[in-house]
Amino acid sequence: MNEISLHINSGSSVTIVQNTFIDNYMPSASGEFVKIYLYLLRCTSSNIGVSISSIADTFEHTEKDVNRALAYWEKLHLLKLEHDESGALTGICFLSSTEHASEPAAASVSLETAASTEPSKPMKKVLPSADKMKTLKEQEDIRQLLFIAEQYLGKTLSSTEVSNILYFYDGLHFSTDLIEYLIEYCVSKGSKSARYIEKVALSWAEDGITTVDQAKCNTNLYNKNYFTILNTFGIKGRAPAEPEITFMAKWLDEYHFTLDIIIEACNRTIKQTHQPNFQYANKILEEWNKSGIKHLSEVALLDEKHQNSKKTAPVQKKPASSNNRFNNFHQREYDYDQLEKQLLNR
Repeated sequence: MNEISLHINSGSSVTIVQNTFIDNYMPSASGEFVKIYLYLLRCTSSNIGVSISSIADTFEHTEKDVNRALAYWEKLHLLKLEHDESGALTGICFLSSTEHASEPAAASVSLETAASTEPSKPMKKVLPSADKMKTLKEQEDIRQLLFIAEQYLGKTLSSTEVSNILYFYDGLHFSTDLIEYLIEYCVSKGSKSARYIEKVALSWAEDGITTVDQAKCNTNLYNKNYFTILNTFGIKGRAPAEPEITFMAKWLDEYHFTLDIIIEACNRTIKQTHQPNFQYANKILEEWNKSGIKHLSEVALLDEKHQNSKKTAPVQKKPASSNNRFNNFHQREYDYDQLEKQLLNR
């Protein structure tokens, strides 16, 4: 068999992966975990902003899948995860794999330790029998559910999609309302694939979710980052309103801002307006996004640059108003010698 010669175009941008990672870590890792590691490495080399949500969307994973992958690589000491006081992930630091690769025994122990973060064995998917499926499809609530699913997905359901929905109902014991919300949630995340919808459903089943309210508290629509932002604004004891979710989703998923940057914008909003104001905070974050801000330290540099520009700006004198009665007053000319003579002759 002929050997295959590998080439690379030196003119193209590249992402460097250590040989020790490929030789000692990649073979034992889950393929999904490897993809996430390489994707993060790619984002690091190009300063691409990421969030757990955006990574999950890229690979059609659940956020739990992404967190498992990060925990796996952290236990192997290839990543260091940084969290803020609220426990939210704020940074990911890549660590060198050469130190551990030089000690094969230690690497082997690390792999065994990390095995606890591997995805648990998937739930055994047992589809309803053909007769059961036929019976279920004759139920009015199921017929209504399948119709609603087609509206969300914008197409006629395939046999696989129908089977999955019936499995969620009969096998996972999801209510029709929960299945409807499941599909609505997945579509809102930009994914209509049967594979992704099934992944989310299995994740919810593993978490013991049985109601729509529980699902909402578990999903990204109501994640802890949202509540952290609400708390920063002093808003407590309620879920975020729809307009607030729209703003926060933009900051987290579109701008890919870390939580500390958003909190800084919220604090500045409170300081300036003395009340929670999502529109005001959005103006701040829009400007920071236009300026390419990726880290909180860059905000201080932007502030300093702004202050320096104000100092160097030429001061323009304000022209005197023509309505000023003192400027319009006709000044008299006096003969001081004549005035002096008149005073002496009195």
